[in-house]
Amino acid sequence: MRVTYGSEWLEVGVPGEVVVLCPPETKPSLSLAAIIQSALDQPVGGRSLAELAMQADSALIMIACRTRRTGSEVFIPEIVRVLNEGGIADGAITVCTATGTHDNFRAEDAELLAGSDCARRLNFTGHDCRTPEMLAEVGTTTRGNRVRLARRYLDSPLRITTGRVTYHYFAGFSAGRKGVLPGVAALDTILTNHALAVSKEGRQVRLNPHACNGNLATNPVHLDMLEAARMAPPHFTLCTVLNTNDELVSAYGGEMEAAHAAGVAQVRASDRVEIEEPFDWMVVSCGGAHCDVNVIQAIKALLNNYQAVRRGGAIIFVAECPEGSPDWLLEACALRGEGELEAKILKGEVRQAHNPLWIRDAREHAHVIMVTKLAPAAVSALGFHHASSISEAVQMAGVLAGSPRRTAVVPYGNITVVELKE
Repeated sequence: MRVTYGSEWLEVGVPGEVVVLCPPETKPSLSLAAIIQSALDQPVGGRSLAELAMQADSALIMIACRTRRTGSEVFIPEIVRVLNEGGIADGAITVCTATGTHDNFRAEDAELLAGSDCARRLNFTGHDCRTPEMLAEVGTTTRGNRVRLARRYLDSPLRITTGRVTYHYFAGFSAGRKGVLPGVAALDTILTNHALAVSKEGRQVRLNPHACNGNLATNPVHLDMLEAARMAPPHFTLCTVLNTNDELVSAYGGEMEAAHAAGVAQVRASDRVEIEEPFDWMVVSCGGAHCDVNVIQAIKALLNNYQAVRRGGAIIFVAECPEGSPDWLLEACALRGEGELEAKILKGEVRQAHNPLWIRDAREHAHVIMVTKLAPAAVSALGFHHASSISEAVQMAGVLAGSPRRTAVVPYGNITVVELKE
């Protein structure tokens, strides 16, 4: 048995009854071009992209950054073809990475994200959430979030947002309204939204139980995102669904909420794995590069699945993380004194407090042993145990948690959500 680690494969040999947990293997039923063409021409809501293109003289295509795979190298050429046929020339088409607070666009990313042909033909740029002069206010949500978005986005005659639908540990699901908030939003707008993942009552600080995987109905993070996106919605949204090999298998286009709902329905039915009882051990991989490029991306695999292990059990967390971790996250996770993290959160001194709270919850639930290229000091700051190999991690797990009766292996923790049956 093997799991991915960056661009490599690592052999996994673990004791106990081994159960592999992952979504069912799916393959596209049509050619990739046909899947995208259908989504563009037959929207699940709203007008087709061809109709919209005939009424605009320029277009802005919002896509994810290099740390995510959405199928953009497949769908951008098809979107551009439709735009060209509608009379919008290459020079009037801009592709912008809707990065929120994450890595900004680099010139060398264009070919990876859009294919070699479109990389030569189109304009490329990236959203910067830290440039006030490039942002404009569009309103305030009922939760008090002052919504400022990129002027480039607001001024475009044809706004196209795109994204891959997956489970998301505090927004419920990715894609859809996330193309606007956090995608093209101001830093303070994003931080105010993400702060809704944390509940503060007096001196009490905890994770908001409604801000979790799969929940949209009562999720304050999602509802705030949705309210903000409705203030300046895209004219067309494309939501994609990919398999465990990052191959595009489905796409839904049209009105933002309808396209997202269609993608969510498919992912909800396929990527959630139910179990009868928790495991003693778990080996969880992020799914390799790009999903384990850094700690912020990698922890999604851990946070998706750690509760499927018994309390006091062991989790072998396989995440290369060649680009390391932001210092603010390590500093927050290193706070070990009773109430110390909460006190700093209440003072507003912890950025994106949900992340260190989630990580603390995971490490208090089970012993987390991280197989990684991160420096041991960084792993220790996160509150995990460092291992340089699977075999070393297995030995450490035995010491920390005892021999397992049942061990789960989750090869694609980035998209898999393992949960106990209610």
